[in-house]
Amino acid sequence: MEQENDYIWRMPKVELHLHLEGSIQPATAIALMKRNRAGYVPKSSAEVERLYRFEDLTQFVTAMRTVSNHVQHPEDLERITRELLQTLINQNVLYVEFDCALQKYLDLGFDLEETVDLLHRCVQEVEPQIKARMIVNLQRSHGEQKTAALVERIARLEHPLIAGVGLSGDESLFPQAGFIRPFALALEAGLHRTVHAGEARGAESVRDALDLLKAERIDHGTRAMEDPALIERLRSEKIPLTQCLSSNLRLNVVPDITMHPFPYYLRQGLIVALHTDDPEVFQVCLTDEYRLAQKSFDLTHGELHRIVLNGVEGAFLPEEEKQALRTRIESRWDAA
Repeated sequence: MEQENDYIWRMPKVELHLHLEGSIQPATAIALMKRNRAGYVPKSSAEVERLYRFEDLTQFVTAMRTVSNHVQHPEDLERITRELLQTLINQNVLYVEFDCALQKYLDLGFDLEETVDLLHRCVQEVEPQIKARMIVNLQRSHGEQKTAALVERIARLEHPLIAGVGLSGDESLFPQAGFIRPFALALEAGLHRTVHAGEARGAESVRDALDLLKAERIDHGTRAMEDPALIERLRSEKIPLTQCLSSNLRLNVVPDITMHPFPYYLRQGLIVALHTDDPEVFQVCLTDEYRLAQKSFDLTHGELHRIVLNGVEGAFLPEEEKQALRTRIESRWDAA
């Protein structure tokens, strides 16, 4: 088993479903909370972990903000971005699309272009070890008007770091139908579009993401399993699903790992890959997710390989860049 775990660590990987604000390392969280004179400042990593207590998606959002709300200055954002990228490099991740809650920083008075440029510099510093692009987070709780205004601003920016937009938050409280306008604007601007769906709500939420929001990719899609016709549609239309096992377990989307549809999706030919969602919140890394999947679903090396290549297929990259990434993965795979 130790040899297998080492193989999984060495494998080249792709990460497409990762929230920057959910990747704040414990030492950094403590430093930021201390500086901001928070009412309670954890004294250890274990105490930081105890802040992340929740039973459902609504409680989870509140718990995550307990830490992420202390990212209040550009240098804070720079620090958490650099630390995230180095953590990914250490796991042999070759490509990442990280979700960033840009509106959060604009509300604090950050300049949009300066903020995106700052993030871009962090990315450029670590190339070619890892290639990174950003998904601009659209938070459901902000409503249609505010999210549409953000889409308009980033569309005008035309920044090379920005791959597209992603809708997140509690879909049971804020259904897809409330975000038709921002996604229509994104489509018109040529921005890629991904939507959290099939997590807090069932298969109908995934269909609405595809039909109402014209989503190109589904984040989670776990509960698509409730509708066999939808599964066939996802397969025939080649809609990628970014699955996050530990997140689904912690948020009670599935009661047990044996009930997770991931292996069924994979073996039915869906474009499904493994990701972490909020790694520090769930205390996992991408290598951990692969190890959990391999152990729980008895994955072969061939299936592990296919999962990584499915991540390439789901990436918001031009086809020539996808092919270059596939070639790099294949060369590294032989060495793993």
